[in-house]
Amino acid sequence: MNLGKVTSALCLSASLSLPSMATDLINLKELPEWIQTASAREATVAQRGKVAIEQFNVDGEVIGEVVHAEGEDGTWYYNFNIGTASPVECYVFTEFDGAANSLHSIIEYSLSGAETLNKKELTDKFNFAVDSGVIGDTPYLLLDTLYKLSDGKAPVLGTLKGLAARTNDTLQVCVHNEMGYRSTFFEVFESFVNLFTKTEAQPEFFEMVHQITLNGMAVGYAREKYSVDSDNDVHQLTDTAFLIPVDANNVMRSDTLNDAWSRQDGSLINGYEHNIENGELASEFSIEFKDESWLVSGQMQGKEVNSTLEYNGWLLSSIGSYRAAAELLASDETSAEYQLWTSQADPTSAMKIVVSKLTDDNNANIKVDMGPMVLKYHSDEQGVMHNGVVMQGGMELGFAPLYSKGTPQP
Repeated sequence: MNLGKVTSALCLSASLSLPSMATDLINLKELPEWIQTASAREATVAQRGKVAIEQFNVDGEVIGEVVHAEGEDGTWYYNFNIGTASPVECYVFTEFDGAANSLHSIIEYSLSGAETLNKKELTDKFNFAVDSGVIGDTPYLLLDTLYKLSDGKAPVLGTLKGLAARTNDTLQVCVHNEMGYRSTFFEVFESFVNLFTKTEAQPEFFEMVHQITLNGMAVGYAREKYSVDSDNDVHQLTDTAFLIPVDANNVMRSDTLNDAWSRQDGSLINGYEHNIENGELASEFSIEFKDESWLVSGQMQGKEVNSTLEYNGWLLSSIGSYRAAAELLASDETSAEYQLWTSQADPTSAMKIVVSKLTDDNNANIKVDMGPMVLKYHSDEQGVMHNGVVMQGGMELGFAPLYSKGTPQP
């Protein structure tokens, strides 16, 4: 289990207190009957269109007729007719903030477009639904928004649906500005994303995607990929994305990328990570071992940080977290201590963690104490977490597997 992504996720959510809820944040039964009827609509799309982007070896069919396509400077735009009043609009980005921040930005941009098209001002918007899942091995985020436009006369009510998925080299974002057609829209998005994933190289010996829930609500995902280089070192790549409703109208957005290298024994060689929150770079750090010391450099909330850790010993890497659990379960020991570094906890110091066996919990056999945070999860003999819960105070963050390939042993 990548303990760095656990601390990142919990640090992000620590200031929130949310009730348990399902994916839908608005009860349709409380809305007018015509909205309920419109929201239940689906369609069978017979049209097929071709999308080709030579740069990414993309060349194939998608669901829907391509009405308009354009692309330049690392951004491509497609307009698909699916037989509904509004088209599906899809974007491809080579430079982006992440799935959460970019999806939110496109939704805000599309709401502005709805104002212009209807010649009415946006007077209300509500978080309609949030969710996360996978298309094959690729995680996605969902954000639906119910909105109201008005000019003092007849108001316009609408639902803007949005989906985003990050592949190896690009980010795909699609929106559909019409009530209903949820499954139809997802099928179009799925066919679009599949164009970018079917030709991807897959050098990873181990890959995991977890859905992340906050007090029972699906709010994001965490994806980990591990591959081995020519020196037999392990390349670790983790990206985590969240969309967390903070009230009826707004969502907190966070995207974190961790790119690091580890030795086969699970010890960290060096690493880089950055976090973007609500459209702004919140932190960016690198860590390396030089002159018998761990050097950390970067910035947090615009303030430069350069620090030498007081601790200069062995640091547990993310692939090492899996092996720590596996070794403990296979031994006669009841617990083990490690030192871990993650910028989301305290970038200027190492964190001591204690990994313990659990014998009296039906849902977990491993517990990890990380300062005020406690992670409990069920691990298999390879150290892979199948279900986990992080607790701090009254906050509960859940991790459930959506996809896995291989084992942590290359």
